[in-house]
Amino acid sequence: MVAENSDTAVQFTAHNVRLDDGTFTIPGASQSVDQYSWFISSRGILDTVFPGDKSQFRVADIGCLEGGYATEFARLGFQVLGIEVRELNIAACNYIKSKTDLPNLQFVQDNALNIADHGTFDAVFCCGLFYHLENPKQYLETLSSVTTKLLILQTHFSIISPSDKILRLPTTVRQAAAKVLRRPEPVKFMLSAPTEHEGLPGRWFTEFEDDREFGKRETMKWASWDNRRSFWIQREYLLQTMKDVGFDLVMEEYGNLEPNIADSLLGGSYAANLRGTFIGIKTR
Repeated sequence: MVAENSDTAVQFTAHNVRLDDGTFTIPGASQSVDQYSWFISSRGILDTVFPGDKSQFRVADIGCLEGGYATEFARLGFQVLGIEVRELNIAACNYIKSKTDLPNLQFVQDNALNIADHGTFDAVFCCGLFYHLENPKQYLETLSSVTTKLLILQTHFSIISPSDKILRLPTTVRQAAAKVLRRPEPVKFMLSAPTEHEGLPGRWFTEFEDDREFGKRETMKWASWDNRRSFWIQREYLLQTMKDVGFDLVMEEYGNLEPNIADSLLGGSYAANLRGTFIGIKTR
């Protein structure tokens, strides 16, 4: 949708939000944001951690894109701040703000790395941002410092694949193992060989191939902002790091996997996308 307001034309490419007049930001889309599987699972987590009246709890949606999730969190009753760096995206956020009566919803144009400048939050929702960072461990430390209770981290991660394990074996054993373990592996993303960064195992992902691409980052919604490559922490170490930075209860949530949990884990969307929902809770 391209919507006109008094300032500029705003375009929605991902968040189909119901506005107060009954129209939607992406007319004809099959689902609205409140029907997205990631929102449904996040709503369940938020309702579990913050049952009842939510008006006293503050939530940050960092890297909020077009503001859809932030809007739905505000409709649940939370005090919500959406943080977004791109001009086109913040225009979309402000358009939603102008078309909904949600005084508990605010947006600010800022780099998500500056979240500490905006105070502390009872919960932080980080969806589609974390895997775009060059120093994710450092950012987890920042998130912990501003989060008093709950972190919902929806992100890509890296894994050690069967072929990586085979390469570590002696030659004769490697040849035999290769015959047994040979199977299709996720190829959706071009990641580096396993390495370490910030003391953690993982793989590098290239965000921008050259200066020309980097110069167009304002219009490249699905890329980083400051850095030209990002580091995807290995899944097991991501969970451990969340615990290390202060979330004493750490888990992975699978309810949003489609078409079903088993198929996704064994070779469906989870295996192909290397993307999951990680939950950190401070219980004390």
